[in-house]
Amino acid sequence: MGLIPMILKEKYLLPLGVLCLAFALLIDRFMPVDWPTDFLVGVLSGMSVALNIAGIYKAGKKI
Repeated sequence: MGLIPMILKEKYLLPLGVLCLAFALLIDRFMPVDWPTDFLVGVLSGMSVALNIAGIYKAGKKI
């Protein structure tokens, strides 16, 4: 089983979204301000939004 099918499983979407957001906030708070850190924070924040929306959508379809 590869990494992408594991991520797309319903039970991993919300926890991964929350972890991406937590890492983005920690990096933004404690790393020096430079373009690579801003890029990484942007990527992690975008992944967090996408994973959380997908997780909430799939959880709502299950009800």
